[in-house]
Amino acid sequence: MDSLHIIYWSMAGVGTLVVVLLLILGLDHDLDFGVDADVDVGFDADVAFDAAHDLALAHEGPSPLGLKTIMAFVGGWGWGGLIGLDALKWGVFSLPFGMAVGLALAAVVFYFMRFLYAQEATSTVGVAHMIGQEGVVLTTIPSGGTGEVRVNVQGTSLKCLARSESEEAVPAGATISVVAEVGGTLLVRPIRL
Repeated sequence: MDSLHIIYWSMAGVGTLVVVLLLILGLDHDLDFGVDADVDVGFDADVAFDAAHDLALAHEGPSPLGLKTIMAFVGGWGWGGLIGLDALKWGVFSLPFGMAVGLALAAVVFYFMRFLYAQEATSTVGVAHMIGQEGVVLTTIPSGGTGEVRVNVQGTSLKCLARSESEEAVPAGATISVVAEVGGTLLVRPIRL
């Protein structure tokens, strides 16, 4: 086996193995393998960069320099090189063919990961989502005291501690509107019909 076969088989094996392991282990997001470096570009400017991290933040999702994308490129280059070398008999021209296959596979993996990232829904409901929402008093809110309310936010029914905004008592079963949140307790206003 010549050295080009060994290189291609190594690239194909390592790239494929790492991508499969990342998928099996459920690592959906890129690991932060940032590169901190100062680059002297030949004039009085040093460029500091953290490539993977900055690109992930800029795209708000997987980075084109993420581990899965890079390993897909390496594996694709290996498999493409083997096809060019053995099936197409292109010899040294299998190098650019393998690189093209690697780039294509990396692009497919990157855009697939971006698609999956865009499909993710958050199950976290923050206080900001509750402000302005209507709910029902479950446990009477006594004058100057705390009761319990149910607020439906983004299809999720949440039970929360609540105080009346005006310090007046609010009976169980009354409809309320969430005005604010203070110290983990909602401030509510009764809705008068």
